[in-house]
Amino acid sequence: MKLSYRWLKEYVDVKETPEEVAQKLSLSGSAVEAISGTGDDTVLELEITSNRPDCLNVVGLAREVSAVYDRTLRIPPSGVPEARDEEKGPKVECLIKSRDLCPRYTARIITHVKVRQASEKIRKHQLPVGLREVNNIVDVTNFCLMELGQPLHAFDLDKIRGGKVIVREALKGEKIITIDGIERALQPGMLVIADSERPIAIAGVMGGKDTEVTGGTRNVLLESAYFDPVSVRRTARAMGLSSDSSYRFERGVDKGMIKEASDRAAKLIAEETGGKICQFYDAGDLPARTAKIKFSIENAGRILGVSLRKERVKNIFGRLGITVVEESGEGLLVETPTFREDLQREIDLVEEVARIYGYENIPDEITKYVPQITRKEHPRRVLEKTRATLAALGLNEIMTYSLVNKEAVARFGTIVKHPVELENPVSEEHKIMAPHLLDGMLRSMSWNINRGNRDLGFFETGKIYSRSGWAGKYTETPAMCIGMTGALRRNWGEGQKEAGVFDLKGTLEMLLKRLGLAASFERKEIEELAGAAEVILRGEKESEGFIGEVSGKILSQYDIEQPVYVCHLKLDRVIDKVSLANHYHAIPRFPSSTRDVSVLCDQTLAAGGVLKIIIKTGEEIIRSVELIDVYQGEQIAAGQKSLTYSIEYGLDTRTLKDEEVEAIHARIKDELAKKLKVSFR
Repeated sequence: MKLSYRWLKEYVDVKETPEEVAQKLSLSGSAVEAISGTGDDTVLELEITSNRPDCLNVVGLAREVSAVYDRTLRIPPSGVPEARDEEKGPKVECLIKSRDLCPRYTARIITHVKVRQASEKIRKHQLPVGLREVNNIVDVTNFCLMELGQPLHAFDLDKIRGGKVIVREALKGEKIITIDGIERALQPGMLVIADSERPIAIAGVMGGKDTEVTGGTRNVLLESAYFDPVSVRRTARAMGLSSDSSYRFERGVDKGMIKEASDRAAKLIAEETGGKICQFYDAGDLPARTAKIKFSIENAGRILGVSLRKERVKNIFGRLGITVVEESGEGLLVETPTFREDLQREIDLVEEVARIYGYENIPDEITKYVPQITRKEHPRRVLEKTRATLAALGLNEIMTYSLVNKEAVARFGTIVKHPVELENPVSEEHKIMAPHLLDGMLRSMSWNINRGNRDLGFFETGKIYSRSGWAGKYTETPAMCIGMTGALRRNWGEGQKEAGVFDLKGTLEMLLKRLGLAASFERKEIEELAGAAEVILRGEKESEGFIGEVSGKILSQYDIEQPVYVCHLKLDRVIDKVSLANHYHAIPRFPSSTRDVSVLCDQTLAAGGVLKIIIKTGEEIIRSVELIDVYQGEQIAAGQKSLTYSIEYGLDTRTLKDEEVEAIHARIKDELAKKLKVSFR
C-alpha cells in the first residue's frame, strides 16, 4: 500500500516529518517498508497484514495517524441528494443470480457527462501512489478506491445491451476482451457482470473493453458492490490477473462503505464532468456486521502491565471508530465499526489499546510467574502415555500425511464409507482427508522394505476424518495404528522369531493394561484382511477397531511381499474410559490357590469366548486368568484344539478353603460345557 504524505495531510493535521509518521505507524502495527520522494510529495510504502483491509486506503491510514497522535480525523463528505422522479433519467434493471458470490450490488446512473482530462484536484494524487491517468471518470473511480478502499467501476451505459445488468456465473465457452485488450476465456464458476447478451466485466477483477468509458461516453453506470473474497481470489489466480480492486476484494472490503463510496464517487464525477446524478439501484442485502464487546479496563491493565485511565481508553476507542455504548465503573460495552470485522473478543480490544498506547511505553518488567493449575488436558495426556508405552514395547513412531489420494481410499473400500474430499486440493495425491491411518502405515513399511529394512514395528497416532452420509456433518476422530512385519527378534540364543498376529495382539493388550483397560477380540470378516478380529473394550458393545493380517491383494499394491499385521483403533471412547489416576493395591495378605482347566473344543472356537465365561462365572474370587497353552496334535482329534487356562483364586479378607475353590472351579467347567459344548482333558 502506497501512502501519499500530502494526501494524508488533507484528512488529519500532521506536523511531524514523513520519517516520524513512518516510525509511529510501524510501531502501531502498520509497517512502513520504504520512504521515497516523488516531486513535491513523499510516499510511504506499507506492508499491511491480511487481517487489516481497513488500512488499504488513505482514510484508513489517516485514522491510524489520528489515533497515534490524538488528532481529529476529517472524513470527506459523501452524501448526494436523491434524484427527483423527473430527473431519474435512463432506466436499467439490476439482477443478482449468484447471491452467494455477490450478496449486494449497487448501480448509479449519471447522465450528460463530458469525458476529458481530470482536474488537478484528482490528478495530483495519482502519480505518487502509482495510478495512471485515463480520463476524469475513470480517474475518479481510482481516486475513491485509494481514498476509501471500496473498488468501483464505471460502464458506458449506452453500450450495455438490453437495459440489464446481471451478476451471474460465467457460462461454458464464454469469452471477454478485458480493458487491457486481451481476449480471455471464462470458466464456469467465475463471477461476471453481464448485460442481456454477453459478459461485460470480470467481477471484482477487471472490466470489459466493450463497455469501457471513452471520449464518446455520455451516460455512465457506476458500480459499487461486494464480491465474495474467495471467488475473486480464485478467478484472479486462474486468469493470471491482479488489480488494485481484486487485491482489496480478496481481503474483504467494508460492507458499510458500498453506498457511501458510490455517493462520494458520483459527487466527484458530477463535479468533474458536469453530469447529472440520477437513479440509484440497490440489489441484494448485505448487513454490515458489528460486534458488541464487554471491555474491562482493569483486566486490560493487568494484561498489559500498566495502569490505564478510563478517559484515555475511551479516547483511543473513539479515534479508532469504536463506539462506547455503555459504561459501568471500570467496564465498558463497546460496538465495533463495520470496517473492523477482525475485532471479535475483548483481547482484540486490549491489543488495540496496547498498540495505540504504545508498546514502547509499556515497562520492561519480569512479572511474578504464577503456574497454571491445569497443565495438560486429559486427551493429550492419554496420547502421550500411549506413545510412551508403545515406544517402550520396542515400536518406532511414524508420522504420515493427513491427506491421501483416491486410490488409497478405494483400496480399503469396506472400511471407508464416506470420505471427506477437498474441493480445491493442492494436488491429486492430497485430495482426501485421511479416513484411516492404514495407507500411511503401509507406505512407510514399503519404503523401508524396499531399502533393505525388513524387520519393522511401527505405530502412529493421529486424526481421521469422515462424514455421516453424503450430506452429513464432518467428524474428526483421534485414532491409532500399529503395524508389524518381519522378524520380531533375532539372536544366537533364541534364533529368529517372526512377528505374528498374536504378537501384535499382545502388544495391544499390554498397552490397554497400562491404560487401565481390557478388551475382547471377536472374529470378523474384513475384505482387506486375510484374517481379522474386532476389538471391543470391556463394558462396551460397539467395536473400537480391528486387528489382523493384511491380505496379499492389498500388499501387492504397496509392493510388499512379506506378511504384515496391523491394528487400527478409534481412540475417542478409549480416551474417555482411561483414568490416569494412580491406584495403590496392597500386597495380598492371604494366600491364593491356582487351578488349571484344559478345554477340548473345535479349532474355530475363540479363546476370548472361553475367557469371558470363566471371568463372569467366578469373578468374585478370581484374581487372574491366563491362557498358558494352545495344543493341536497327537491325542487331539482333527479339527479340534486344546486350550489350557491357569486360574488364580483368592480373597483379600480371608483364606479360601479347598472345598470353596473346588466348588467354583466345578461351576466354571459346568458353564463352559453348557454354553460352549466343550469337553475337558
